[in-house]
Amino acid sequence: MNIGLLGYGTIGSGVGELTALRDDMSVKRVLDLRDIPELGDKLTKRFEDILEDAEIETVVELMGGINPAYDFLSRSLAAGKNAVTANKLMLSYHLADLLEIAKKTGAKLKIDASVGGGIPYLYNLIRARRIEKIQNVFGIVNGTTNLILDTMQEAGTDFDVVLKEAQKAGYAEANPNADIDGIDARSKVCITASLAFGKFVDPEKIAVAGIRTIKAADVEAFKAMKMVCRLIVNAEQKDETVAAFVEPTLVAPDRLEANVHKNYNLIGWNCANGNMQYFYGQGAGKIPTATNVLLGINDIMGGEDLMGGCPIDGKAVIDNSAVSHRYYLRTTAKPNVSAVALEGFEGVYITDVISVAEMHAAMAELKGQDEGLFFAAISE
Repeated sequence: MNIGLLGYGTIGSGVGELTALRDDMSVKRVLDLRDIPELGDKLTKRFEDILEDAEIETVVELMGGINPAYDFLSRSLAAGKNAVTANKLMLSYHLADLLEIAKKTGAKLKIDASVGGGIPYLYNLIRARRIEKIQNVFGIVNGTTNLILDTMQEAGTDFDVVLKEAQKAGYAEANPNADIDGIDARSKVCITASLAFGKFVDPEKIAVAGIRTIKAADVEAFKAMKMVCRLIVNAEQKDETVAAFVEPTLVAPDRLEANVHKNYNLIGWNCANGNMQYFYGQGAGKIPTATNVLLGINDIMGGEDLMGGCPIDGKAVIDNSAVSHRYYLRTTAKPNVSAVALEGFEGVYITDVISVAEMHAAMAELKGQDEGLFFAAISE
């Protein structure tokens, strides 16, 4: 199979390395705006050189960002070329659109590497949805934040120090905002929920809280409570609505989530028949993610089209008032929700049971008085 590769960064170069070891797939052209001498005449700066090449059967998009990635993939599918992508941000907004184009032209779309890196999570979720009713999806989907929280828990180091160490070691981006503010996790739960429930989950309506303001003092409070903090995504079907949110969450030390260390992921779902599935592994990285991309290409070569049996029809109604729990809150301001002080920790409170929607709205208001506040759900 001849491949047109869009983007030759970390994952793109990994795809180039892995395909070079095979005789059944070949990267014919690479689109990248940089000069990359080792690519020779494979390199182009014009997308049309790939789109108009009749010998290129599959376009692999690893550029990142929403546009021009969406424009290039939608045009590829419209031209009847298969498409493979790991672009979670773009898919969180345009997955339903791309599926509709693929349906019209008969081209195949593979997105397995967009959530969980090298973990075969989406592939198996899509298979399960064809015969099961998925009730909720959940888990740890961002390796950078898990590494930070795990290190803080184990070493007692403050957030800024751990972040800088993670950046130096290559585990965190130079601009870590998408990770630490929960946007990367939001994109992934959006894709997952849309596929699981068969309706488009608007990323803009997902409640999101990140870990930017967590402090070592918070971790000490968690330890006193005999809890461990992890950034966890959750999406649940509630009758005709969907609750979808990303929150730092306190879990008991014997929970599986508490024992996910370093930059690993743990993702799962529950089915109506009581069947629960967990998937564990490295959720990012050059070779694990590139391997998942190649698996998608291989599926296309074998004629498999799981995505074609997973339509997304209409938009989900998001209602985060349907899920409630208590929260940990640390603030220098007066809490604007019903809460009691945590003994021995100044400015730390445990709220009464409150809905996700109410808590996120209250915290958005309270940040006007205390930009450094931190809150986390308490899983009980």
